[in-house]
Amino acid sequence: MKINIRGAYGETNFGDDLLMCVFENYFLKEFDNVQLNFVGDENGYVDKLLIDSTYLEPDFLPDWEIYGGGTQFFAFQNKYETSLWQKLNIVLKNPGLIKRKLKNVFGKTTLNNSKIAFIGFGIGPFYENQEAISNAKEKILEADFVGVRDEVSSQYCADWNIPATLGADVVFSSYFMKIDVKKAIDTRPKKKIGIIVRDWEWEESGRNYIDNLIKFSKSYSDVEMQFIVFAPSKDKGWLAKLKNENALIWDPQKYSINLFLEELNTFDGFISARYHGAIIAALLQKPVICVEIEPKLKILTEQVKEIKLWQKPFDIEELVKLVNQLNYDVDYANSLEERKIKADHMLLEFKKRYNELY
Repeated sequence: MKINIRGAYGETNFGDDLLMCVFENYFLKEFDNVQLNFVGDENGYVDKLLIDSTYLEPDFLPDWEIYGGGTQFFAFQNKYETSLWQKLNIVLKNPGLIKRKLKNVFGKTTLNNSKIAFIGFGIGPFYENQEAISNAKEKILEADFVGVRDEVSSQYCADWNIPATLGADVVFSSYFMKIDVKKAIDTRPKKKIGIIVRDWEWEESGRNYIDNLIKFSKSYSDVEMQFIVFAPSKDKGWLAKLKNENALIWDPQKYSINLFLEELNTFDGFISARYHGAIIAALLQKPVICVEIEPKLKILTEQVKEIKLWQKPFDIEELVKLVNQLNYDVDYANSLEERKIKADHMLLEFKKRYNELY
């Protein structure tokens, strides 16, 4: 059986690269006699991360087209980006956006008679963009299986009368690469906080978060801080700001997935503007503060109650208060078990559907 798994892979984004490897782990463990081919951006490093799969294999005719995780359908809020130059500047910094837009406009979901599945993905927000909503509904209606990662996405499917399994992000599942968790090092004079950043120019509050986070890092001295860049090809604005800083940067030519997880494991806690950064922090049993630059980060704090939220408009004093409240002995056991059960249930339901059709 030939299976294509599509996502934002190969874009030097640690979260998406990790997602890809978790999906491969799942399929290799649970399915016999399958040939896996992952589809994303053309980038030579991806083969190094995969165990027994191809990447962008030409002339690969799949029996299944699977959309693996991530936020597959959404629209940006664009209230203050009014000038053509501002919009062009964002596209130039994020060339993947225009490529994905062109795929949505000109590309069919599948090129043959293959079955279609969406597994562990998020839907929205759309900010009342009717074209984006219509596109999402049309594509998801084609699917033979739909498994979503959160209640908001599940509600979209319910509103569209599309049957969907409510699961969780697959990184929460049993197929995540487990490593030995290290607790805080008692001999450190200060706790070490990792600040996982993301460029965000779609609304003015995104600029507030960047400016205020930099001000916070320079003024707050009760902890040691290090910036972390998950997606160097996307977060070029942050890279420019951090050129004189000792930042930890995901480099798939230098790190394997496990080696980078081990680097993250050396921190005592995190502030994260990236969704998978916060999930990884919880899985490593580290306290974490999500930065509310987009709704999925707030949704995550509702799913995992121990995760704190730095809300808009990103007041510095509020962040100081949140950091002071970090519990370095946080216990995620119940929340993570619930997420794992939901993620595993979704993956099991897909396997059942797969076996029904074949």
